[in-house]
Amino acid sequence: MVYSYQVIKFQSITFVQGTHWSQSIADKGVLYKSLKDPFSKLIIQSSNGSKKLFHIPKDRTVLILNETAHFLGELA
Repeated sequence: MVYSYQVIKFQSITFVQGTHWSQSIADKGVLYKSLKDPFSKLIIQSSNGSKKLFHIPKDRTVLILNETAHFLGELA
């Protein structure tokens, strides 16, 4: 099974519905897991100032490492 992931360089990150995320520390960075069904919301502001809203499905993990957000576990 092949998984794809999206990588985004960012300047600031906002978890819109903070109560719908679990947070844990891993050796690769900070992991956030979406707990709300059907999705939790995440706003990422990139270094050029543009903002983008992401809808993260339940049980999807977002890895924050240095100034990069990795969206893990999506089927390619």
